[in-house]
Amino acid sequence: MFIESSIENKFVKQKYTAPTCVNLEITEVCNFKCGHCYNPWRQESLGVISLTKKKVDWLINEFVECGVFHLILSGGEPLAKFDLLEYAVRKATENGLSVSVNSTLSLATPEKIIRLREAGLDHILASWYDMDELKTNDITGTKNSYNNVIDGIKCAVDNGIRVSVNTICTNNNYNSLYESGKFVHSLGATQFIAHRVVPPSYDRSDEQQHRINQETSMSGLDELLRLKKDTGIKVGTLISYPLCLLGDLDKYADFVGRGCPTQSGHRFSINSVGETHACVMEDKEYGNVFDVGLKTVFSNSRKWRDKSYYYEGCSGCDYIDICQTGCRMDAFASEGKMNGKDPLWKGKEFITKPYKLVKDNTTIDKLNSGIKLFIPSRIRWRDEGDIHLLNIRWGNTIEVPSKLAVQLINFQQKNIHFTAKEIDSDYIDLLAMLLYKDAITSPDMVMDIKRTGVSIDPSRFIKL
Repeated sequence: MFIESSIENKFVKQKYTAPTCVNLEITEVCNFKCGHCYNPWRQESLGVISLTKKKVDWLINEFVECGVFHLILSGGEPLAKFDLLEYAVRKATENGLSVSVNSTLSLATPEKIIRLREAGLDHILASWYDMDELKTNDITGTKNSYNNVIDGIKCAVDNGIRVSVNTICTNNNYNSLYESGKFVHSLGATQFIAHRVVPPSYDRSDEQQHRINQETSMSGLDELLRLKKDTGIKVGTLISYPLCLLGDLDKYADFVGRGCPTQSGHRFSINSVGETHACVMEDKEYGNVFDVGLKTVFSNSRKWRDKSYYYEGCSGCDYIDICQTGCRMDAFASEGKMNGKDPLWKGKEFITKPYKLVKDNTTIDKLNSGIKLFIPSRIRWRDEGDIHLLNIRWGNTIEVPSKLAVQLINFQQKNIHFTAKEIDSDYIDLLAMLLYKDAITSPDMVMDIKRTGVSIDPSRFIKL
C-alpha cells in the first residue's frame, strides 16, 4: 500500500470500516475537578450520568461485530462506578477484546484492584499532577488528592496490575517532570508519559495554564530522556508533537511513532450517553452510537481520516503520514480551523536526522539466511480488503498488505515456523519491520523491543 520515495510521500490513505480502539467513558462521575480536564461538563458538575450494564452489553457486542481490538474504559473516574467497571472489563475480555483503564487511582483499594485483575484487567493508565502536595490538591480541586493518588498507584502495583503514569506538561510543571517520573518509578510504574497541554474547548484563552511554547516543549522531552537514561523507565507521549519540532528523530525516537491515533483511523470516543467524538478533546459530535451504530458514527467523522485536516505547510514532508501535521485540536485552538498550523510547528527543513525503525542493518541478511520466524497467537487480524489490520497487542495496530497477511495468517493457524524464503521477496523489508514491531518473533534473533500501546506503523514509514 506504500510506495517508498525520498521525494514524495505516496502512502495511500486507507478508509477503515470501523475504529480499532474505542475510548469508552462509562461514567461522568468524578471525585476530582481538574482545571485542565477536557470534558466540557466538568465546570457545571462533577457528573451524574453513567452507562447501564444493558448498554455495556450492547456496546461490546457492537465492538466485536465491527472488529474493534482494544477498549479503553475511562470517565469521569471509572472507579467511582466500580461494579459497572468490573462488569465491563469482564464482559470485554470474555468477548476477546483487550482492555485498559484510565483512572486517577485515588479510589483504589486492594479488593477493587484484585477483582479487576481477576476480571481480566492487566493495565491502568494513572494520572499524575505535581510533586508538590498543595499544588496537586489545588489542581484537582480536592483535599488529600496527592496522597490518595500515591496510595492508589502503590495499591495497583502491589496487587498485580501494570501501571503507566501520565501527566500533562504545562508551563507550571515542565521543569519538575524528571523528579515526578523518578518518584512514580520508585512506586513501581513501568512507564512515565508526559503530553503537552492542549486548551480544552471551554477555555482556550488561558495561555499560562493551557498552552506551552516550543522551548518549553523540548525542555520537557529532554527531561523525559534524562529520566529514561537514569532509571530505565519507559517514556512517551499521548499527544503527538510535530516531528519538525523534534528535529533529531533518532535522539527523540520515543516520541516519533505515535502520530494522531484519530487521524490514523484507529481511535474513537464514546461518552456515557452514547454521544461520539473522533478525538477525546473535541466538542463536535458525530451522532449517537445507540441510534445509528458504530460504523455510521465513525463514517460521519471521516474528515479526520481523509487528510482534510492536514496543514498545508507540511506538504512535501516525507514524514507527513507519520506526524499527520501535529495535533489538530491544538491547531484549532490556536487558529480556529482544523487544518490550521500546530503552534509547535517549525517546518520540514528542521528535521535534521531521520528515524530508523530497523536498528540492526544485518536484519535483512539474517532473514535471507533463513532464520526461523513465528506468528504469536496474540496477533489479531481484521480484513479491510486490500489490506489487513494486524493488532500486535493492546491498542497497537498496523496495516499489512492482504497478500502477505493471508500467508502469515496461514502460518499462525498452523502454529508453525516459517522463513522469509517462503514469502514474496518484495516483502523482505516489511518482514524486518514486523520483527522490530514484535508482530513476528524469531527464536534465532534476540530483539530489543519496545512494547507500546500505540507506535509507528511500517506502512507509513519511509526510507530516506
